[in-house]
Amino acid sequence: MSQVDVSRLSYSELMALKAQLDEQIGEKRTEELKVLADGFVKKLEAAGFSVVEGVEALTPYVGASSKRQSRQTTGAAPVLYRDPANPENTWSGRGRAAKWLADYEAQGRSREEFRI
Repeated sequence: MSQVDVSRLSYSELMALKAQLDEQIGEKRTEELKVLADGFVKKLEAAGFSVVEGVEALTPYVGASSKRQSRQTTGAAPVLYRDPANPENTWSGRGRAAKWLADYEAQGRSREEFRI
């Protein structure tokens, strides 16, 4: 295998070399995945399994790295408390109390006064 002294290449030559490398890497990746997939299929069939069964068996591994992405959001929490002085001030009851509610509580008022 011949080695290229990249320190002597210009920027444009390096970028052209990078493009060639990216293309070669993509081709090699595809070739190696095909070899691995063919071997996987042969092992499955030799063991008496179908390709579909093999793929289904891989499902837990496929989703393992993307659990956060697949988590469903429940949407906004319903409003449980409203400021009578400014109806736009609301709080769902989750997390730290809204500042407007904390201010009322600091004045000695009960949180339940503002419950909807």
